[in-house]
Parts: sequence; C-alpha cells; structure tokens
Amino acid sequence: MTHAESEPEAAARRPDTAGIALEAVGVRYPARREPALAAVSLTVAPGEVAGVAGRTDAGKSTLALLAAGFIPRVVRASVTGRATVDGIPATGLDAGALAGRAGIVFSTPANQLSASKLTVREELAFGLENLGVPREAMDPRIDAVLAELDIEHLADREPFALSGGEQQRVAIASIVAMGTGTLVLDEPTAQLDPAGTRQVAELLRGSAAAGRAVLCVEHDPTVLGHVDRCLVLDGGRAVGLAPPGVALGSGVLGATGMPVPTIVRLAEHAGVDQALAFDEDEVARRLRDPRVRASPSPDVPKATLEWTPIQERPGVSLEVRGVTYRYAGGVEALRGVDLVIEPGEAVAIVGQNGSGKTTLAKHLDGLLRPDVGTVAVDDRDIASLPVHEAARTVGFVFQNPDDQLFNRSVEREVAFGPRNLGLTGPDARELVERALQLADLLAVRTTNPYDLGLSTRKLVALASVLAMEPPVLVLDEPTTGQDGPGVSRIGAIVDAYQGTGRTVVAITHDMEFAARHFGRIVVMRAGQVVADGTPLDIFSPERSALLASTGLEPPVAARLGARLGLGSTPTPEALLAALVGSA
Repeated sequence: MTHAESEPEAAARRPDTAGIALEAVGVRYPARREPALAAVSLTVAPGEVAGVAGRTDAGKSTLALLAAGFIPRVVRASVTGRATVDGIPATGLDAGALAGRAGIVFSTPANQLSASKLTVREELAFGLENLGVPREAMDPRIDAVLAELDIEHLADREPFALSGGEQQRVAIASIVAMGTGTLVLDEPTAQLDPAGTRQVAELLRGSAAAGRAVLCVEHDPTVLGHVDRCLVLDGGRAVGLAPPGVALGSGVLGATGMPVPTIVRLAEHAGVDQALAFDEDEVARRLRDPRVRASPSPDVPKATLEWTPIQERPGVSLEVRGVTYRYAGGVEALRGVDLVIEPGEAVAIVGQNGSGKTTLAKHLDGLLRPDVGTVAVDDRDIASLPVHEAARTVGFVFQNPDDQLFNRSVEREVAFGPRNLGLTGPDARELVERALQLADLLAVRTTNPYDLGLSTRKLVALASVLAMEPPVLVLDEPTTGQDGPGVSRIGAIVDAYQGTGRTVVAITHDMEFAARHFGRIVVMRAGQVVADGTPLDIFSPERSALLASTGLEPPVAARLGARLGLGSTPTPEALLAALVGSA
C-alpha cells in the first residue's frame, strides 16, 4: 500500500472499545470469482471522520456494509480478517446490538425510509422508539437534527411526497438522531444540492466532535475535503490512506485512473502544501504568483464520443407557458413557469432540493399535466399527444433507475424501447449496439440489471432511452452516484447527442458538470425560474448572491476566478486560460 500508515501508527489509533477497527479484512460474495475486498485495514476512532474514495465497484459500499455490521448478518458474504464495532466483532452483532452501536445511511432514500410514517417527524421518531428513547427526550433530539440539516419546514410533510434530495436529508436525519456511537454513510450527498452537501460535511464534523466515529464513502470532494484521513480503494484493495490533500491527489487517486478533483489539481499546479489543498483562499493566494500564472497549465481531461444517428429526425422545440402545478397534498411545486427551449439546445436546470426541477421536467414529456398553463412540443399541446408519440419525441431518464428498469438482461432492457416503437431488423439491432457502446455496457449485456450497482443501473436506464434516439433527451440527475469516469462518460454522451442536432435537458446539482456540458443554465427557486443564461452569465461573480439564495454555489473554478478578479471562469479550462492571459 502506498501512502499508508505503518502498523505501529495504525495500532496507536486502534480503539480498544469504541469506533471501527478493520484488520486485513476480505469479503467475497456468493458466486463471485473475485473478492469485493482483499486485506483492507482501517481504524476510525471516536472523534474521527474517515473518508473512502475510489472507482465504481472498488469495494467502497462493501466496506461501509462491513463497518456497520451488515455483512454477513444482512448481506450474505464470506468474511476473513477481523472487523469490530465498539470492540465487538461486527460479523457477530445481532440486530439489537447493532441498532444501538452503529447507524448507516444509504445513497438511495427509498432503501432507508420506513414507508410507514405519515410525517417526517414521525419518521425520525421511529428509530428512537426502537431504541427505547423516552418520549420527553425525543422532540429535543429531533428538533436539533432538523435544524442542523435545515429541514424544519419539512417536519409535518409526508416523507414520500418530498423530492429525492429532501428525502435524502430526512434519511440522514433519521440515523443521526438515533445517536449511535458509530456513523457510517454510503454516498449520503449523492442527491443533495451544494448547500445540503456542505451541511452534511459540517454535520459529520460535528458528529465527530461529539465523540462519534464517522466513516463516509463519497465521490464529492466537498465532503472528502473535510475528513481527517481518506482511504482510496481500487479493485477491492487499499492503495492509499492519507489526509485528503494527498489521498485525492495525482499520486494516489489519479494513479487509479480517477480524475483528480479540480481544487486539488489546481493546488498541485500552484505548489500548495498538500495539507492545504482544499483551502480555496490558500490556492487563490498561490495562483496570484506571477510564476504560477506563467507556468504551463495542467491538462484538463475531457472524454469525447462520436455518434451518428440512424434515424434522421427533425429537431423540436419545447414551450412552457404559465405552468402551475400542485401535488395532492397541496404543495405548489410550480408557480407560473415560462420556458422556451429551442431545437438543438443543451439546457441544465439547477436549483435547491424541492425547487420544482423534477416536477418541471416531468411536464416536458407529459408524465405530469399542468393545473394551469400549457406545455407544447413543436406548437402541439403535449396533453393532446398519445403516450407513444410523446415517448418517441421526448425521452425521459429517471433519477432512480429502479423506477425504469424491469427486464431480465441489460440487452433486453435496451432493446425494449426500439421494439416498443415498432422498430425491427438491422436498424433496431444497430440502435441497441450503439446505445450499449455509448454507455460502456457491452461487457454486461447479458447481466440482469439488478445484479449491477446503482451507477451502472443508471447507465442502463440511459442506454434504454438513447436506443430510441428521441429528438429530446431529458435527464434527471444523471451523475448521481457516478465516479469521475462515469461523470465524464455521461458528459461525453450529452455532447455527442447534442452534436447531432438533438436537444438535451438535464436536472443536476453538479455545477461543474453543468458548466462544462450545457450552453444554457436555468435556475429555479420555490417553483419559479429566477435566472436563465449561459454558464459565463450564471456563474459570474455578480450572480453569486442570487445563487446563494437558491442553495447553489458556483463551481470551484468560478469561485477561484472571482477571488482572483479574473471575471467569470465557470470551468477549469476558463480559469487556466484567464490565468495565462493575466500573466
């Protein structure tokens, strides 16, 4: 292991009776040839936050399940080595002992919420009731966690009537409120807006300060930059254990084929001490050095794909006029929205959790119909279009792929759309092959989608819509749960699809993804459009207060550009070009 602690150092950290201790653990799932984990060691003492990073299928979620005592008690697998929670073998904890010692937050709130409670407050009380917490002690605990995650206003809402990001905050709150000594989180911020992500990072630090041992699997550098140490996994093996500025740098994370986070790459370019790699003020200070500005810029990797459509179809326009929509519970999700999207545009819709983004997107293909106003596709009211014609014109990829997948193999899933549209013969087969290739799914074409991880299932759902080649492609949080290469591939698909003259609309919380791949960004707040422009406009310093009011913040390159007085620099490429121009 490179950049790893020595055994004496690890032993010095190892708690005798508290926290997490994994010693040379190995995990192998039934019928799998290769182990999910092999000889991995990690200790997390009370008061510590440890992060885990790596590629998809590197073993990160397996490590989280083991550290929380879910393997092999809940998830069947053979385990070697030694794993303890609070000094007790994790593989031998029964349900009662586990509930009181370790809590785990999953990346998908549907796997976490009870589905039996009518309000968020009742959902948070559910875990406390199971732990036997007295009623008089529940409300203060619940109120404190709701405030920490800024979701007091959701206390009396029905959990499954919330947006995906709001549900995720509730899922996190339900586990944190239980007050277990060990807290394990598996990509907790995957569905959160930037403000929510920062709140979770601060919550983890606060939980550690209160004496908890915290282990967090993440892709988001906003969270990983706040941990004490970060373990990098590759192919089930540990390749680095170090402070985040080192672990997420080019020598460790970059060596696995993962892209280095923008802030770390720029810190390396500026010669910033690795311990300060996530300190934006320090990175900006060093970038002001004329010698740094004049030095050759580091490469900014960008994946590209080529694609020529089989079906030549004219572009279509989308027009939303005065749309208002209320859900059955009375929540007004859209309030007089006006939006026109021209053929061939790439439009990112951004905003805080619960701002109405997904509700608006579902109106674009007729999944929802407005209470007031109209939605038109090429001047035709979408309410008048038959379902099959709407699906042929506007392809929708859901945020949760499990709402979309149902076939027994990846290939059958991808072939369903073209077949359902009446396409047969060589063209249909070619459509399937191209979609599988675009989404990098050829190696798993015969696999059942539900035997694949979340990030790969999302690619299957995307491929199933790409195979229909609709004139409009709508993506709901396409990068959720994706590692760096996955995000790059989806970005390349967006570029290639728009390059054929088709329209792409994406809902996203990833500001760098939006800035890199979309020529237009629409900002929503409380069910209304509050800004609409290019990335240069939306992520300019003049817009920072507006973005903050929506729970968003500019990508790191734009924030650094503002500190340096370089104007609007929404992407790393723009920032580096501005630095050279100002040298």
